[in-house]
Amino acid sequence: MRASPASGPLTVACASASLLLLFFFVSSAAASSGDRDSLFINCVQKRRWSYCRDGDDSTANLPLSLRLTGWTCIQDARYHCSHDVTAMNLAAGGEVQQFYGKWPFTRVLGVQEPASVAFSILNGYAHYRGYRSLRSRIPRWYAFRAAWLLNSLLNINAWIWSAVFHTRDFASTEKLDYFSAIGAILFGACLAIARAFEFQYRTKTEQALLIAIPSVLYACHIAYLSLWPFDYSYNMLAGITVGMTSNAAWLLWAWRNRRTRRYAWKIVFVVVSVSAAMALELFDFPPWMWVFDAHSLWHAATVPIVFVFYSFARDDVATDVRAGKGKGKHAMQ
Repeated sequence: MRASPASGPLTVACASASLLLLFFFVSSAAASSGDRDSLFINCVQKRRWSYCRDGDDSTANLPLSLRLTGWTCIQDARYHCSHDVTAMNLAAGGEVQQFYGKWPFTRVLGVQEPASVAFSILNGYAHYRGYRSLRSRIPRWYAFRAAWLLNSLLNINAWIWSAVFHTRDFASTEKLDYFSAIGAILFGACLAIARAFEFQYRTKTEQALLIAIPSVLYACHIAYLSLWPFDYSYNMLAGITVGMTSNAAWLLWAWRNRRTRRYAWKIVFVVVSVSAAMALELFDFPPWMWVFDAHSLWHAATVPIVFVFYSFARDDVATDVRAGKGKGKHAMQ
């Protein structure tokens, strides 16, 4: 039986959605057991009485690098005990356990997850390079100039806070990471929808709604997660839903423009590659060399994808500019 014309992108979209939903359910089911281990609890108590005589929040006996990155005596005790208990478990033929939801990473100069920090910085740098390339190439009259540039800046901001969060996991850095990420994803979805449905030719009212509705939803999202206990499952589901919407919009754009814009394959590559990179989270494993875990490798995998995305963006803008598109009465500014 011959496939329908839309079967290609729909198949990719369904595959991406299935993968993302699977990621959601697997990640939600994960739990740590190391911090409930009696060996760990006893170890922390011993170190606490030995080294934290000035109080759990004391930093007097800690190196400068740990004081600068916000470690306390009790947190340092937990760090050392997680590695001590892991070494004992492995020597006895046991498995590596997670502690407080994290693998026992080897910290570097107080940085909790050095690989994730490094790859977050690389992602931010890739978006910065993309921002500079777009800013120099997009004429000021182009309808989506502000949208493309703001999309870059929001992603740079998100990766900065990702690096901060992986440096030290506090409630404040966690929220800044999550809120920045969902903000970038939400705006990216708006950009994808605007391109898929050519909102530069829509009325000012329709363009305003494209901005206003997601802004209200984002404000409600932040309020819900800030005023009530943080709902991790909801936050993950919200990110996945918005991400799937963005993917579907880009795939729709690619299908509509597959014959007139030969570079359309690039955005399909980006959508599929990002979804595939997220599969690394499904195969979570103890950190290699106590530094590189599945999450950090996911961040590493997205770095080259960012460059492909900006290659697509430059091609898309150049094609519109050559055709004189993006001007006119209702152009988005």
